[in-house]
Amino acid sequence: MPSVRRLPEGLVNQIAAGEVVERPASVVKELCENSIDAGARLVQVDVQEGGTRLVQVADDGCGMSPEDAVLCLERHATSKLRDVDGLTAIATLGFRGEALPAIASVSGFTLTTRERGAVGATRVRSRGTGPREVESAGAPEGTRIEVADLFFNTPARRKFLRRPGTEGSHCTEVVSRLLLSHPEVGFVLNADGRRLLSSPPDAPLPERLALVLGREVFERLVELDSTQGEIELRGFVGSPDQSASTAQKITLFVNGRAIRDRALAHAVSRAYANLLPPGRYPVGAIFVTVPLDRVDVNVHPQKLEVRFADARGVYEALTRAVAEALRPAPWLGRVREGRSEWAGGEAGLPTPMAGPPPPRAGGEPAEPPLPRAVGEGQGRGAAPSSPTLSEAIAPTGWFSSLRVLGQLARSYLVCEGRDGALVVLDQHAAHERVLFERFRRGYAQRSVASQRLLLPAIVELGAAQSQALAGRSAELRAFGFEAEPFGGASWSVAAVPALLGRATPATLFRDFADGLAQFGSADATEDAWNDVLATMACHAAVRANDPLGTDELEALLRELDEIDFKVRCPHGRPVVTEIPIAELERRVERR
Repeated sequence: MPSVRRLPEGLVNQIAAGEVVERPASVVKELCENSIDAGARLVQVDVQEGGTRLVQVADDGCGMSPEDAVLCLERHATSKLRDVDGLTAIATLGFRGEALPAIASVSGFTLTTRERGAVGATRVRSRGTGPREVESAGAPEGTRIEVADLFFNTPARRKFLRRPGTEGSHCTEVVSRLLLSHPEVGFVLNADGRRLLSSPPDAPLPERLALVLGREVFERLVELDSTQGEIELRGFVGSPDQSASTAQKITLFVNGRAIRDRALAHAVSRAYANLLPPGRYPVGAIFVTVPLDRVDVNVHPQKLEVRFADARGVYEALTRAVAEALRPAPWLGRVREGRSEWAGGEAGLPTPMAGPPPPRAGGEPAEPPLPRAVGEGQGRGAAPSSPTLSEAIAPTGWFSSLRVLGQLARSYLVCEGRDGALVVLDQHAAHERVLFERFRRGYAQRSVASQRLLLPAIVELGAAQSQALAGRSAELRAFGFEAEPFGGASWSVAAVPALLGRATPATLFRDFADGLAQFGSADATEDAWNDVLATMACHAAVRANDPLGTDELEALLRELDEIDFKVRCPHGRPVVTEIPIAELERRVERR
């Protein structure tokens, strides 16, 4: 065994950088949080080539003395924590003193800072783990940090970065969350010289939400304001008809810090039970405030996760608060024949104890059981529950051989099988699978046909979505879209995929933009893009409560015979359920 040695300081910082600095957006987050902690009223962020070439953050905060400017680049040097007791009540965004030395160790780093009231400024330069240069400089009060050529000396890390547009959209997401959580601070974000976000200090939260989510989404938000014991919950949540295709559009904040928490995200989804169709997620921003000594923020290197002293209490309070906010909303009156207009389920809002079961220990939501159906068990390739079908793949012509008896509740196809069995199909799930398979096949063959709109649809996106679409005209066309920027974060959509023409152009375009913002490229993993395609197909499929004639029902059966994986929709729900004649006879006591 080699002898134990202390690692060089530069190597220690590079190892720390692997935990703290994942991508340029991590740099933006750490530097902006330092600016907020420094009492800044205005923070300006400039990124070039998605932040891979340059990230610059300038603020008008308190600045630093020459001594502090040098010391802040030493590992675990911080002005925000004095003793171990401070760990039990952390009120600042950054406190461990890891970020600056870690960032400086993998970049060309320049810090220029001037204390309030000081005559001049101090500039500290370094490149990677090389020597530091310290000099006097002229600069306004506050701090400006430039981070150039991120990961230049760690090529293994640099090669995992995405294209500049994708990295830039992550930077935009970071700034968007910060301007929502700190309305007292003004933010400006420029990307390659183009202004993406701008909000003055003390701008109202609704104004900032409109900036981040888009005006159309904002106009359908409902305010949430609840105090339950020591837990305060504020913010805005969206109506079901302004849902998103990914779970990333609901942003959660704890004591002013943006976090990722599966249990809390599940609590919000639980409050929306029966209001959202499969594959749709809530939108909005929710701020949770708890006493500082009741939450531990020191459980993640990037401070993206927290641990509550009473996790169950926060979970139930959040579900209850969202449910109460949604209950009086005007859209709840828009139901037809006792069924929800959006989900096809029972009308009305669940109580906080209704809906899916709470998370298991560890925060992972428990999955509600699916109804028993043909081919159920393992999804694709499942063992059959009836001899009529095998391996969740129906025999050729099986669906066409069914005799259509009619439509039940304007939602289900009722058929008779060859052996007299009762066969029931979910018309939405069936059509969704047909559209999904056809659309996926068309994209793979680069043959997705477009349907031009009579008049272009003007679609307002969030800043991150719009940035993800910039320069992606080829990918837009490959999916059947024709669109171009229309000023700000708005886009003019002239054509949509013809196959999905039943859906509104704005909904389809937002789903596609969400996918690009999340995955970075249409060439991302098949599983990732399948989720986006499935959501787009879901919007274009016939819905529950849509009346269909016999010809349309028979055509849907023929279409099912032309595709693969036909007994489950793309989201995993059963398409078809079969009750053998023997089971019917048993139930009516004929045997």
